[in-house]
Amino acid sequence: METSISYLAQHPIFDIEKPFDTDVPVDHIPGARASNHQNDERAVTVYPIIDPDEWDLEKHGFCFIKARTGLKAQDALTRKREVQKGYWYEIEALLHEKFPQYSRIECYDCTVRKRDPDFPANIRIYTKVEQPARRPHSDCSPRGAHMNLERAFPGQESFWEGKDFDVLNVWRPLRGPNNDWPLAMCDWTTIDASTDVRVNDAIRRDRVDENAILHFNEKHKWYYMKDQSVEDLIVFRNADSLGKRAQGFHCSVLNPEASGQLRESVEVRCVAFR
Repeated sequence: METSISYLAQHPIFDIEKPFDTDVPVDHIPGARASNHQNDERAVTVYPIIDPDEWDLEKHGFCFIKARTGLKAQDALTRKREVQKGYWYEIEALLHEKFPQYSRIECYDCTVRKRDPDFPANIRIYTKVEQPARRPHSDCSPRGAHMNLERAFPGQESFWEGKDFDVLNVWRPLRGPNNDWPLAMCDWTTIDASTDVRVNDAIRRDRVDENAILHFNEKHKWYYMKDQSVEDLIVFRNADSLGKRAQGFHCSVLNPEASGQLRESVEVRCVAFR
């Protein structure tokens, strides 16, 4: 698939400022900026996954699980609060079966996305469902992973402080087969973490997160699952507590060959202890 990816541009400002962005309106504040990012739009080839079993979480930063889950699309879109815990239990069981290296897994977040017909020209925020994310990123840095748990499990620092853990995402479409704005994954073995990765302050209306964003490198190799079904789960690592393991940098990409329904997807985030 020939498409483009909106990388974070290399810029001298990052010699004196940490990258940041916010989805909170700041137009009414004199001198305020919503971001110090500049786009670096690059034409890329995103290759289809041929054999899902070839991909390894520890090496590539992502892998695949083939499994049927009970979450219905309409429930996810309209009753997320009521049904998310049941889905979490399903995901935890699947991850325990797939990854025996984890002694304990706890899901703590669920995001539902439904692409608007006019995306990306108009990107609506703080609605019941979110839009796809075009910037290649990891949802949290190692420091951001600790910030995630502090917010998700308040007053329970003994639960995670000083522990060896990963923050994982499990992503799938709500209706399939999906080819509309699919999730593209970057092979970690093609990323130079010393030059390509930039930590970023993600300022939200109720918190500040720290995630990681990619700069362009011509060596990057991107992949997606063509005709992804609801039983094709993508598992990727956002970060680990030690900052030593493969990360699953990802973004949504325009598929010029797509036709049919607009993308609807669900992703859960969990902490997995070793």
